[in-house]
Order: sequence, then C-alpha cells, then structure tokens
Amino acid sequence: MRRTMRQKLYCYVDETGQDTRGKIFLVSVVIPGKKEKEQLEDKLLQIEKRSGKKSARWGSTRIESKRKYLSEIFSLKILQGDIFYGVFKDTHEYVALTTYTIAQAISLKTQKQYQTTIIIDGLNKKERERVMRGLKTLQIRYRKIRGLKEQASPILRLADAIAGFLRDYIEGQKYAQEIHSKHKVTEYIQEIKK
Repeated sequence: MRRTMRQKLYCYVDETGQDTRGKIFLVSVVIPGKKEKEQLEDKLLQIEKRSGKKSARWGSTRIESKRKYLSEIFSLKILQGDIFYGVFKDTHEYVALTTYTIAQAISLKTQKQYQTTIIIDGLNKKERERVMRGLKTLQIRYRKIRGLKEQASPILRLADAIAGFLRDYIEGQKYAQEIHSKHKVTEYIQEIKK
C-alpha cells in the first residue's frame, strides 16, 4: 500500500488595527512550504540587514528602510503565492477573524494533503484554544499552533511588515502608495474576502 505524502506548510500570522478600536483590522499570513522555509529565512535576514530594517517592528522602522525592504521583498520569486491578507471593518472579533483568515489562506495555498504548523505573533493560551476550536470547525488540519514574539523569526517579522505596509497603504501613506504602484504587489499578495 502506497502512503500519500503530505505537503508540509508553515503558517506565520500577524495583525494590525486593534488600536483603532474595531474601525479597521488587518490580518497578514505568510505560508512557505517546508522546502522554502529555510531558504526564505536566510534571504529575509539578508534583506533586513541590507535595508536597515533589521529586526525592528514595522511601526518603528524608518520610511527609507521600509522602502528598501519592500522593494526587495516584492522581487523575491520564492514569495509569489505565499502571502495572504484579510481586511475587516467595524469589528472587535479579532480572534475569530484571524482564524478565518488563516483557514482561507491555507485553503487557497493548497488543495493537497497537508500538515501545517501555525505561528501567531503574541498568541496567548486562551486565544490559542479559540483558534484551535475555530480551525477544527473550519476543517483545517494543523500539527501545532503556537504563539511567538515576532523578533524570534524573520518570517513572522515579514508578516508584521506586510500587515503594516497594507495598513499604511489603506490609510493613504505616500511611501506605501508608491511601493504599491511601482511593484507588482498583487503577484505576491492575495486578499481574502469575507
């Protein structure tokens, strides 16, 4: 009997917008495969260094470093088809919408048998249990769900950067508008609609 190979995925998740008290909430998801993960981490570390962004949070990064970082990110072929996001307005359902975005991103990423490890920035134990229940209800299979501080992973920092960039774009910040028009952002990022 032949055993079906499962595609191994890693799902990195960050969000922004809780400070707006529900006016806008944006979830960013980056899903590399197991083979791409290590190569992507190395490339992201190099880009962080060259751009001057380093491991800083997006909100603390200088505009010029943001421009350099994003310009390199949106030229990395390895990332095409791996970044997803959802934007939600007038809501406080942060955990439910994060869970929904994760589920939709995984469904869009693969139709094959898969196994995924989900890493969410700053996830606490109570939120983790809610995410686990929500993913089970949405019939998403996972190997492990864990919280991690974004400083610990260049891919989680990328999820933070994408969330921050998209929020800045929605809010009309000039650098974000320029990056969006200069690069083929839609080849890299796919929006998830509710």
